[in-house]
Amino acid sequence: MKFLGILGLGLAACVVHASSVAHVSFVRNGVRYHAVVVDLSAGDLAVKTVMADGSRSAWKMIGTQQPVAAITGTFFSVSHSTPVADVLVNGDLKAKGNRGSGLAIDYFGQVSIFDEHFLRKTEWSMFQYGLRGAVRVVSDGRVNPDPKSQRFKDRAIWGRAARTGIGLTKSGKLVLFATGKPVTLSQFGRAMVSFGVKNGISLDGGSSTCLYYNGEMLLSPRRRLTNLLVVTPKSTVASMQTVAQSHPAETTEKITSLETVRGATSEPGSGGKQR
Repeated sequence: MKFLGILGLGLAACVVHASSVAHVSFVRNGVRYHAVVVDLSAGDLAVKTVMADGSRSAWKMIGTQQPVAAITGTFFSVSHSTPVADVLVNGDLKAKGNRGSGLAIDYFGQVSIFDEHFLRKTEWSMFQYGLRGAVRVVSDGRVNPDPKSQRFKDRAIWGRAARTGIGLTKSGKLVLFATGKPVTLSQFGRAMVSFGVKNGISLDGGSSTCLYYNGEMLLSPRRRLTNLLVVTPKSTVASMQTVAQSHPAETTEKITSLETVRGATSEPGSGGKQR
């Protein structure tokens, strides 16, 4: 009952920030995709990584964080319950693994997607949260996944699988993107682009596929997880205003009518290269 109470507080927070985040579900080539669109320019939401001590159920991790939205993070070893790539949490590198593309959040809340050479260390000193181990699937609006060049050896990565990913639109909105149906990286990337994603990465998927929004698990993982990317209400918005005024973020457009997204319909929460 105590856990339900915690979730109740999280739901209240979601209502408060409803104007900054929205869930869209759409079908492309017979596959249903979910996208949680986050407008960070509103200044009331923060993006961060969280990592468990070992592995935990997604619901327990979500209950602790009280997020508005959450999605699967980077790949991890099931036998050791540890991520196989970098996971940066509040300036502390909790896990190490120098492979793959990544996502970084700086101390002003700005989100960026980057590529890094295999075995080259990422310079995380300017960032508060981040992760690596992702596969780049969309670059400047072009779909061109190539996990082999990023030294990924597991064939399951470039086969058909349920997918999770993160994208950034031209106007700077963050998109948590996922499907529970088995698709290739290229199919996943094309769906991202059709939704307006300019740059995007694919994260852990398969049995680890998880997408949570507004109190509901849109896609439930079939195993315990070690790390998540979460979107939470800012607990110190007032104290950050002075910093924000000194370093204004680039203004982005507000989320316009979701009906303008081709092939997309808004829903309440419901629950080698590939070519």
